[in-house]
Amino acid sequence: MRHRILSTPVSSNLSLVAIRDRSRQIGELFGLDNLQRTRFVTAISEIARNAIQFAGGGTLTFLVGDATNADDMQCVAAQISDNGPGIDNIEELIRDSWGREGGGVGIPGSKRMTDCFLIHSERGKGTTVTLEMLLPRGTARLSGREVSARMDQLTRRKPQTPVEELEQQNREMMLTLEELRQKRIELEDADARKNEFLAMLAHELRNPLAAISLSIQLAERSNEDSHEQTYAVIGRQTAQLSRMVSDLLDVSRITRGKVELQTEVVSIAALVDGGIEISLPELNRRGHKVVFERPDEPISVRADAARLKQVFNNIIHNAARYTLQPDTIGIQVTRVGNEVQVAVTDRGVGIDPSMLPRVFDLFAQAPTSIGRQDAGLGIGLTVVQRLVRDHGGSVAAFSDGPGTGSRIVVKLPIVDEPLPDVDIPVDHFAATGEHRVLLVDDNKDSADALAALLEVYGFQCAVAYDGASALQLAETFAPTLGVVDLGLPDMPGFDVAFALRERCGAAPLILVALSGYSSDDYRSTAFEAGFNHYFAKPLLIEDFLDYLSTVGK
Repeated sequence: MRHRILSTPVSSNLSLVAIRDRSRQIGELFGLDNLQRTRFVTAISEIARNAIQFAGGGTLTFLVGDATNADDMQCVAAQISDNGPGIDNIEELIRDSWGREGGGVGIPGSKRMTDCFLIHSERGKGTTVTLEMLLPRGTARLSGREVSARMDQLTRRKPQTPVEELEQQNREMMLTLEELRQKRIELEDADARKNEFLAMLAHELRNPLAAISLSIQLAERSNEDSHEQTYAVIGRQTAQLSRMVSDLLDVSRITRGKVELQTEVVSIAALVDGGIEISLPELNRRGHKVVFERPDEPISVRADAARLKQVFNNIIHNAARYTLQPDTIGIQVTRVGNEVQVAVTDRGVGIDPSMLPRVFDLFAQAPTSIGRQDAGLGIGLTVVQRLVRDHGGSVAAFSDGPGTGSRIVVKLPIVDEPLPDVDIPVDHFAATGEHRVLLVDDNKDSADALAALLEVYGFQCAVAYDGASALQLAETFAPTLGVVDLGLPDMPGFDVAFALRERCGAAPLILVALSGYSSDDYRSTAFEAGFNHYFAKPLLIEDFLDYLSTVGK
C-alpha cells in the first residue's frame, strides 16, 4: 500500500527549483540519508527536465509505502507523468547511453541513482517514470495518520529562493563528497578484509584436506589395527570442513536476507541447553567444562529455536576455541526489565581494544601469526549478530584486552506467553533390511561409498549415475526409498523425482533430495516435485537413520 503525499506541476525550468526543494524536504522527512537525498533529488530533477524539454511539462507526484522490488521494505517514490509524444526506443536509449562519456545524467543516470526505476511509455500517450528510494530497513510501517502529520510539517516549511537553492546544493555537494570519501575508505577496508579472508580460507581448507590425504595414505600402507585412529582423523577433519562450508552458506543467506524465521514461544534455558549440546564435541575435545547459571524464574522468548541454538553454539564454540588450556566457560541468564540477558564468559585469549568495535564485522579477525591453530573464518559472530537482530535483540562483546578473556552478551525481548504443549514423538523406526534404496548421483565415488555404507546397515541398494539410468533401473529394481541428487548431468533431480512418482504409482516410495545447495527456494521446489525430505551434502548416516526412524517403511 502507498500513501500519496502531494502533487506539483512540472511546467518550466524555473519550477525545477521548487521541485528540487520539495524532493529534498520529503527525503529528509521520511528518513533518507544525505547521499540518498542527493541521488533522489538529482534523479527527479533530470526526469522533470526531460518532461519539460520533450513533452512541454507534466505532473510530479510523491508517494510513500511498499517498495516494488524489495519484500518487507518501504520507499519514498516520485512519479513524473507527461502527455508528450512518448518514447519508442526506451531499452535502446538506456543501453546505448550506459556509461557513455559526456552523455549527462538523463534516463540512464537516473536509473543508476535510484533503488528502483520504472518507466512506461506509449506512442502519442506520454511517458510515466517512477523513481524509488528505499527507507532504512526496520523503519516502522507508516499509517495514513503518520503521513498526514509529516505533511503538515512540510506545508509549514518556507520555500527556498534560487540563491538559497544554489547554496543548499553546494552544501549537499560537500556533504556528499565527504560521504563518498568515507565510503571509499570503508570499501578499501572491506576489500582488504576480503583478500585476507580468501588467503585465510585457503589456509583453513588446506589443513583438514592435508590431514585427510595423509590419513588415507597411512591407511593404504598400514595394517588394519591402525585404521580406527585413521578413520577418526578423517571424521574429525571432514566435520571441520563441513562446519566451514555451513558457516559460509549461512552468512551468505543471512546477509542477503534469505533466512525465514519459523518462530514459536520457547524457553531461553532450552535454547542455551541446545547450544551447549551442539558444542559438546568441541568442549570435550579441548577439555572445557560449562557452568550454566540458570534464571531464578522461567523465561520465554519468541524465536526460531534452531537458529538461536545456532547462535549460542557459535558463541560457546568460539569461547572453547579461543581458550587454549582446559578451563571453565561460564553462562549466566538473567532478566533485565523486559529483556533476557545471556552472557557467555571465558578466560581465553581475549580481544584487543582496537578489535572490539569490529568483532561482529564480516571476515573481521584479529591479526594472527602463521602458526595459528584452528582460528576459524571470522564469520561466526557475524551470523550471531544478524540472527539476534532478526529476533529483535542485540549482542555485544566485552574484553579488557589480550590474555584477559572475553564476554559475549546476547539480549532478547521476553514474551509473557505460555509455552506450547510438546507432543512426545512416536518412534516409527523403519526396518532397514526391508528397504530397497535407489541412489542417483553423478559423483560416482560419493554414490558408491554411500551405497556401501547403507548396505552395512542392511539396505538393498542400486546405484545410477544419471537420471535416465535411474528411471530405467527403477523398472526392475522397484525401490521403496530413493535418494536423488538434484544436480544431475542429463536432467534435474526434480524431474527424476516426478517421473519416479509416476512410474511407482500407488506403490510406497520415500524420496529424499540430496544437494550441495540448501536455500529455501531449492527446498520448496524439491517438496513441490514430490520429495519427502531434503538433505544438504555431505549426508551424515546418523541424520539419515534418524530421519528414517520417523517414517514408515
